[in-house]
Amino acid sequence: MKIDLTKLTTLFKALSDENRLKMLAHVCNCKETNVNVGSFASCCDIDFSVVSRHLSKLKSAGVLRSVKKGKEVFYDLEGKELAKQLRALADFIESSNKCC
Repeated sequence: MKIDLTKLTTLFKALSDENRLKMLAHVCNCKETNVNVGSFASCCDIDFSVVSRHLSKLKSAGVLRSVKKGKEVFYDLEGKELAKQLRALADFIESSNKCC
């Protein structure tokens, strides 16, 4: 079984920051389908400019997707892609002869 190490490296780098993990948890727990920058800023108690940089990293890693509505950008979980990458890693580990 082959896994995409480049994608996994990007994913784990994106998830290695506490604020980005908080943002991921926020979008997962949010009742709204799409979450705007202001919502992330208030949940994580950080500036809008910092939120935007974190969102960019999460989007580049395939964790979030964005939709622009007028002047505002809304974010949502890219759940299938995230699950696919993590599942590939879990399958790789399970198929290893070292795994019990």
